Amino acid sequence: MSKKITLKLDSKSIKEAIKQVNDYKKSFNRKVENLVETLVDEGIEIAKMQIREMGVSYTGELEESITGYFSPSLGVGIIKTDCPYAIFVEFGTGIVGKGSPHPAPEGWRYDVNAHGERGWVYFNERDGKWHWTKGIKSRPFMYNTAKELTKIAGDTAKVVFRK
Repeated sequence: MSKKITLKLDSKSIKEAIKQVNDYKKSFNRKVENLVETLVDEGIEIAKMQIREMGVSYTGELEESITGYFSPSLGVGIIKTDCPYAIFVEFGTGIVGKGSPHPAPEGWRYDVNAHGERGWVYFNERDGKWHWTKGIKSRPFMYNTAKELTKIAGDTAKVVFRK
């Protein structure tokens, strides 16, 4: 998207050119903000779709917790979850998680504690029952969302900037 500005070498023409540059800058900044907001909205939907496709939606809490917003002061879009177990879904846990790790596990350690194939039990306060587990495999819904947003960002920008 380019704009051509022509001017004469007189003060009135230069002032008009400066006004046109400033108007273009404002318009461009609005389009960048619109792009980020659009990508955030798309990202929320992609993350929710990832959760459904990976079979994570036990109670719906994780899917319902996916939110996003654009922060004008920071100039960034944020997609997040405040679900307390989201990180365990994303990275996996235990013996099973270690056997099926996250694609980018930097800084993540699988808690196996020599449980081996026996696994372990835990109490789920939500359903009031004890459960047995060997862990869960990684279901990287946010990682996949970021990868998908990277793929569609260029085409989305073309659409937004044509408006």
